[in-house]
Amino acid sequence: DQFAVREGLARLITCSATPLRYVSTAGNTAEALQAAARLQPDVVVLDADLGGEDGLALIPQLGRTAGVLVLTSHGDAGTRARAAALGAAAFVEKHQPAADLLGAIERLGHRSNVGG
Repeated sequence: DQFAVREGLARLITCSATPLRYVSTAGNTAEALQAAARLQPDVVVLDADLGGEDGLALIPQLGRTAGVLVLTSHGDAGTRARAAALGAAAFVEKHQPAADLLGAIERLGHRSNVGG
């Protein structure tokens, strides 16, 4: 998404009580894949529109090692169904309260740390 939105979300997550070690942002699919390879995250917050590219197409690859949360303004049934079919672990619309996003991140982080 836009730089200001990415940075705002990064600050929201960093300043929350969610116990995350690293928060990184990416503006396109190549940056997202590079950051995931470098950081090996437990949770990925992914926009359906990633810099004009299809962010949902990254779900199968990112979902192998991380819980993928789709955060989007495209909350229609088709986008939700496609995200779920590709393996998204959670779906939050941008108009939902920040607490919904942070709670979903915490649940995914807890889930991935329980098994490892």
